[in-house]
Amino acid sequence: MSRAGVDERISFAALDLLRSRGPSAVSVESVAAHSGVAKTTIYRRFENRDELLAAAVVSATRPIDLPEGLSAEDTVRWALRHARDMIENVVGRGALAAVMADGDPVFRDVLLGMIRASIGPLRHDLRAEVADGELRADLDIELVLSVLMGAVIAEMIRGRPTDDEWVESVLGLLWPGLSGPGRRAR
Repeated sequence: MSRAGVDERISFAALDLLRSRGPSAVSVESVAAHSGVAKTTIYRRFENRDELLAAAVVSATRPIDLPEGLSAEDTVRWALRHARDMIENVVGRGALAAVMADGDPVFRDVLLGMIRASIGPLRHDLRAEVADGELRADLDIELVLSVLMGAVIAEMIRGRPTDDEWVESVLGLLWPGLSGPGRRAR
């Protein structure tokens, strides 16, 4: 198997363990068992568990590719869906619980770095929507980002679905407070 194939198996196993059981379940030993890659091979690539976990999270982190031409309302809808998908498909509920409990400061810092790096394009787009009058001029964009992510996180902690119907309900609640003058109707 190629080096890239081995690296992919290691990352996949680490992310699968992270999503399903949280960061404490990710160790060189557990990744080796889950991936079928020898511990010695993993140790050749990563000095320790923290480096392995950070690399796995970084491998799944990409700046968000916000679709072009969305209305402000569709941008908010997209952001809610993206936050939901990132938590469900990249870090998982177990990792979210570990961050909330602050039980793994190394992982918390890696995850927060991932979030900061990935939301730049959304932040930029929301600011442009404010400048264009699509969103209220007095919006605190950082607060909007926190509210959007917080809504997803709160529902997941409560074990409630964050399906598209939920996204529409949240959007219906938030949109009147976000939209610019003359854009309040949905």
